[in-house]
Amino acid sequence: MTKNILIDKLPTKTWNFLKVNSAEIQWDSESAAKTEENIILKKDEKNEPVRLDNSGAEEYTEKVVNVTAEKAARGVIFEVCRGNAPMLSRVNIDLEEGAEVKLVMLLEPSESGLVRHEVRAECGVNSHIHIMTIMIGGGDIYSDDHVTLSGDGARLDADTAYLGKNSQTIDYNIVADHFGKKTESLITVNGALTDSAKKVFRGTIDFKKGSADSVGSENETVLMLGDDVVNKTVPLILCAEENVEGTHGATIGELDADTMFYFESRGIDRETAEKIMAYAAVERLIHMAEDSEFAAEVEEDMGIKTDTEE
Repeated sequence: MTKNILIDKLPTKTWNFLKVNSAEIQWDSESAAKTEENIILKKDEKNEPVRLDNSGAEEYTEKVVNVTAEKAARGVIFEVCRGNAPMLSRVNIDLEEGAEVKLVMLLEPSESGLVRHEVRAECGVNSHIHIMTIMIGGGDIYSDDHVTLSGDGARLDADTAYLGKNSQTIDYNIVADHFGKKTESLITVNGALTDSAKKVFRGTIDFKKGSADSVGSENETVLMLGDDVVNKTVPLILCAEENVEGTHGATIGELDADTMFYFESRGIDRETAEKIMAYAAVERLIHMAEDSEFAAEVEEDMGIKTDTEE
């Protein structure tokens, strides 16, 4: 039975007048087809990239993937979420001491589809998780990442790129909880909105008691290319520890006159210039993923071509 649920919640209510404390959607968990998978990344082994494909579903689906990265293990996980019906994908990652995991995701629902994606990560001493997310397609996307930096010296890098079009909704929530000493989080979000697309970004860095000498930073750049686009950027820094450093910043706007002059002086019209700039954030993450198979998949979907070997 379909019912209204609240997702992508801020840890503490704020910005009430903007109505961005959470997102509300309709969901039918009772009739969803449910699956669960367990993955272990082992130390001292060459862990080949793990590839998860959540494509082609024609009904409600809920998939859970549990990942354990053993002490000092290294691993890369690529995940593709597509479909014509609502789907939920939840990735739980447990990083033991010194482990490093890179999670690279393509969230691309069709116009009739909807993707909910959740990441829950627990990071041990001196571990490092790098979350890379590309959000494109035609359907609505709700992405919710919650990373707990429990061990001293644990680190989070989160890089996200999006391209919203038509009447699409993109809702992205990320929370970095700093518990350990000398922990670090760096959240970078870049994207473009066209037509009448809507986007909400909630970024929370929470310095818990005991997280001395920790550092957190979040930055977003939004390119608005439609008269009817709606953007809401909600940075939040919470602090219960004195000796920490947290910063946030956002750049929001259209193509400025200097940028257009640069393009026009090279014979590039405004429509083409806007397309180049809109795709730039996605192309950046394609390069960062350093995987030709993943790059080819995204490039084909977007009708672009990049030199991923540069």
